[in-house]
Amino acid sequence: MLTVVRSPSGEQEGEGAPRRRRRSASCLSLTPTQRKRLRAALKNLRAAYGSWSCLAEVMGVSVACLEGIARGRDHGSPGTAQRAAKAAGITVEQLLGGLAAADRCPTCGRGDP
Repeated sequence: MLTVVRSPSGEQEGEGAPRRRRRSASCLSLTPTQRKRLRAALKNLRAAYGSWSCLAEVMGVSVACLEGIARGRDHGSPGTAQRAAKAAGITVEQLLGGLAAADRCPTCGRGDP
């Protein structure tokens, strides 16, 4: 037989359920410039794939997530940038890095690729 025992004050002893930890994403956030480049890349990828739903399926994220980042409501994450780079067939550095001249090799930077 099970006997329930309560403290004299009527409250349970201990602290109760553990408090949830707040996720700290400060070390994982993108810089404002990188966010801007991710937004532009997602818009270009959407045009290449034809729709947000097709791009979302390829990247393995929700349509709402992509639209939120593209419209500037959400910041995006390095993981999203990595998935976008994979969908584009380039590296994350190429996706978020600076613009390269068209007459330069994107890999080594020499003239006439």
